[in-house]
Amino acid sequence: MIEQRKHMKKNLTYLLALTLAAATTACQSDDTDFSAYTNGNKGGTGETTEETIVPMDIAIDESDLDEPAETFSADDNDYVENSTFSHQVNIHFDGTEATVTGDVENLTVNKSGAHVTITSTQKDMAYTLSGATNDGSLKVYSENKYKLELNGVKIANPTGAAINNQGNKTLYVVLAEGTENTLTDGTTYTSTGNEDQRGTLFSEGQMVFSGKGKLIVLAHCKNGIASDDYIRFRPGCKVYVNSTVNNGVKAKDGLIVGGGVLNIEVRGNGAKGLNCDKHVEILGGRTTIITTGNAIVEDADTTSCAGIKCDSTFTMRAGTVSIKSSGDGGKGVNANMNLYFTGGKLNVVTLGTKGLSSPKGIKSDMDISISGGGIYSYSANSNPLDAKGSLTVAPGYATYTNKERLVEIAY
Repeated sequence: MIEQRKHMKKNLTYLLALTLAAATTACQSDDTDFSAYTNGNKGGTGETTEETIVPMDIAIDESDLDEPAETFSADDNDYVENSTFSHQVNIHFDGTEATVTGDVENLTVNKSGAHVTITSTQKDMAYTLSGATNDGSLKVYSENKYKLELNGVKIANPTGAAINNQGNKTLYVVLAEGTENTLTDGTTYTSTGNEDQRGTLFSEGQMVFSGKGKLIVLAHCKNGIASDDYIRFRPGCKVYVNSTVNNGVKAKDGLIVGGGVLNIEVRGNGAKGLNCDKHVEILGGRTTIITTGNAIVEDADTTSCAGIKCDSTFTMRAGTVSIKSSGDGGKGVNANMNLYFTGGKLNVVTLGTKGLSSPKGIKSDMDISISGGGIYSYSANSNPLDAKGSLTVAPGYATYTNKERLVEIAY
């Protein structure tokens, strides 16, 4: 066992040396070739050849998840429990009509069939949605944060977003326990002035998802869930997003998966499951992402699908993330800056061809640091693990498998 450990560490030292050397090579391409150490220098457990590797099966998983209770400070604004909502409004959809009842005295309510627009300057507002419509929507203009409880509601808007929050304060989306809720957008959007509505469920401000219900989001034109601020998913909620054209979840200022069950399927070319202009953090829960679209060229730039794409750092501390990408050039995790793995389990399978883009498993334009948790990364036609900068794997791992198309590391 001691000799085996020495052999593994020797191979790892060799791996890191070659990676660092590649990082300092002038004009390094996007397709860093790791074959020098993946072929003929297989360290760790498992000595099967590349031809015998059968990648793990990754599929949408809607089963229940047992999660520990959350702990949070009393002044944390991301938690709906820390706010009081003393004004209640109920919105019930019934086919081509909608009924608005409750504390509406200080609100302006406009209705056109089942399309409801609310303008509010009132603090401490809570809205509860129920019923069903195939031609309706909710738009809210608010100067303050508010709670939006989905209590067994189904909204389809043929001409835009199902729910459109035009306020820039926190939107708490609470999924009522035991309910199933469905939001569907149209294949085309009708714009109102310069207003954004960049998805089936859109918010100008940050969105925080909680509750023990289920949300189904179907996107046919733009993103599934989108925010011009940040998005957080809390333990307990179940969210399924299916997008035929664009991203599953898109945030500008941060994306935090703190828990819950998150299932995302995207079919559009160049689409991402989770996409953020800044950092992405995985702190718990179970996330499954499947992409099937191909790479595309836009404005002379090549854009490929990815399970998770972030323009800043990616950090994984807990939970489980499983990603399968089968289209040309599709990637698992793709970050412009550093990737940090300190806990949790990341499973990536990329099966796409190497055409316009390389179908890499885990890719960073800077550094990758692994010090805990577990990683399984398989790429059928390119690198399973690719750092343009340095690749650091901390000692103490229980499993280290390094093959041309598969990398496994577990602590």
